[in-house]
Amino acid sequence: LNALEADRYVEELRSFDFEVMGGPQWMQQHEWLQQLNMQAHVNAAQQRDEFVVEAFILHEKIGLLIRELIASELWKGNVYPLLKDFLKSECSVKGYLLLYNEAVIANLLEALLFHPSACETAGDLLVELCDYCHRKIVWLLNQSYTPPPRPKDKEALKEQLLREADEDYLEKQEKQISMSAALYSLSIVRFFTEQLARLPLAISSRLL
Repeated sequence: LNALEADRYVEELRSFDFEVMGGPQWMQQHEWLQQLNMQAHVNAAQQRDEFVVEAFILHEKIGLLIRELIASELWKGNVYPLLKDFLKSECSVKGYLLLYNEAVIANLLEALLFHPSACETAGDLLVELCDYCHRKIVWLLNQSYTPPPRPKDKEALKEQLLREADEDYLEKQEKQISMSAALYSLSIVRFFTEQLARLPLAISSRLL
């Protein structure tokens, strides 16, 4: 992306109701968010002009990102369980993108909120983001992994692995995405602690 494209994409960002999530306009915005996220991290890694960060600050869209992040979390918790079987059998790719949107936004916020001026732009919505990060960190701390039992026979093992790959694709992707979002949340909380003097007092009380 160049600076003009990034500015146009950021300016066009908007919120979506649950009913239209996954539709053509939502898919277009998801693609923009992926490109903005990748460009923001490239700019930071190469110490280039941070035009993605500047665009979000200029158009005051960091608050919108936080609202869309919470909306993605709510969709996954309340709508996805009702649609999971349909998505798994009929449109697993779209199901993955709907889940992945949360991780994309969290990762983009991680890149943006490294900058104190971006944190200040978000205002009181940072409290909502802080609560979101808390939920993700609690989820992360409660995770455990027990490997499933594996048959010793090679053919039986092959059949089991193929069956798991076919049946559990979205479930595995959901867990990986949740893990990514939780790790991004850890970074965001670290940025909060480094910038407490600039942030609303409610953030300090949440962190304590």
